[in-house]
Amino acid sequence: MKAGPTTLVLAALAVWGCTKAQSQGTVTLDAKLPVTFGQVSNVVELQGGRVAFVDTKSKLFLIADFKSGKIDTLGSRVDTLPRSAPASQYKFPGWVAHLSGDTVALVDFAGQRTTLWSESGQAVAVLPMPAAAGQTPVLVYDAVGHGYKIDYQGVLGGGEPGKALRPDSIAVLRIVLKAGGVDTVARLRAPEFGSATFGEQSQEAAVVFAPNDFFGVLSDGTAWIARGHENRVDWRAPDGTWTIGKSRDYAKVPVTKADRDRVLAQVREQGKQYGMPQELNIEYPFADTKPPFDFALARPSGEVWLQRPRAKENDPIVYGVVDRTGAWRREMAFPSGAALAGFGKGDVVYGTIKEGNGLRSVGRFTAK
Repeated sequence: MKAGPTTLVLAALAVWGCTKAQSQGTVTLDAKLPVTFGQVSNVVELQGGRVAFVDTKSKLFLIADFKSGKIDTLGSRVDTLPRSAPASQYKFPGWVAHLSGDTVALVDFAGQRTTLWSESGQAVAVLPMPAAAGQTPVLVYDAVGHGYKIDYQGVLGGGEPGKALRPDSIAVLRIVLKAGGVDTVARLRAPEFGSATFGEQSQEAAVVFAPNDFFGVLSDGTAWIARGHENRVDWRAPDGTWTIGKSRDYAKVPVTKADRDRVLAQVREQGKQYGMPQELNIEYPFADTKPPFDFALARPSGEVWLQRPRAKENDPIVYGVVDRTGAWRREMAFPSGAALAGFGKGDVVYGTIKEGNGLRSVGRFTAK
């Protein structure tokens, strides 16, 4: 029997629906800490149902226990941090990383140093860091003795006063923590720049919502780059072999006036702490459409989760998941108000949850 148009349409819809169902994952909240925080950094899983993270608004380094609900503040925040300050002190903690064994690294943005801690919460030492590419912090670490730094100094002018360089790419430096050696392991596409105005002054600034590359590593030293312009993920094996991912088409989301107003309001709010007049005329360069993703984070198993931009600020966040071969696998939608903050063992995922008072809580989720 020959199939008619209606039969063909129904068959196509059935196939589409099956494919969509197979590629759609779920993220379910299992537990939430009983305390809210101003602004949470990434979340790192520790042994025994505990996690480490930073409240960047209160500038505190914290360890929390999901089983008991207990939250402990580690070390102490200080306003002045001399070079001889003990490892237990920090000025502006901003990022947490897990190194080998039970060693946790705390990156101090204002103190321009990284301190090492045990999972029990004891400060161990200040991590010696060889000078490389200026004072920007090292945020990425593997578990085999390396730190990784993106050489933004090459974009900002290489340290030469009055000169701004605009290279096509930016080097990712790998630092051997014990021996101090430095080499280049990857190159990222340089950000797009445009003209920004602050009152009567003009200067170049990165184009808001333009595609950017993101870099990260797994514990064994396998590196990945999420390519913003190409919408793909490339992988570098520890022996230096590259696997180029497959680019994927995506629906481009327009940048609206509400998006631009929100960004400028954030600039004004942040400018308050530096005494910036709130009535100052500010103009920023904006892209016409949003990028394919605006954040990327890797799961220990080798998946990279790409955070897709939202059409509206309050829409649920959806992540596109790419595997270790660079192939797209599925989508993962977080509950409304929640956002990815870290990964644990197995199916465990950590996220922040927006609360009604403007603060954020930390939740443990299961991803299926």
